[in-house]
Amino acid sequence: MTTKTTESGETLVQVARPSEAHIVVPVNLQSNPKECLSCRIIGTGATAGVGSYAIWQSRTTAQGSRAQKNILAGLGVALLVGSAFRWYK
Repeated sequence: MTTKTTESGETLVQVARPSEAHIVVPVNLQSNPKECLSCRIIGTGATAGVGSYAIWQSRTTAQGSRAQKNILAGLGVALLVGSAFRWYK
């Protein structure tokens, strides 16, 4: 495997197959890659939704012991905080 950088800054990785044919694959090696807006919206919404559901399942009328409800409440809060960090990162 060999790597080289193009003039535009892309890193190309060349991988040899058993048949000695070579493939050139562009690789994104940014230190802090940004994700697209739709990925941020969907990922943040999904994480916040699961966190909200976990908090809702920890209510006093839900089934389960008090310890289970406390664990769910903690998990829900952690997921909501994680979704906020994901959105603002």
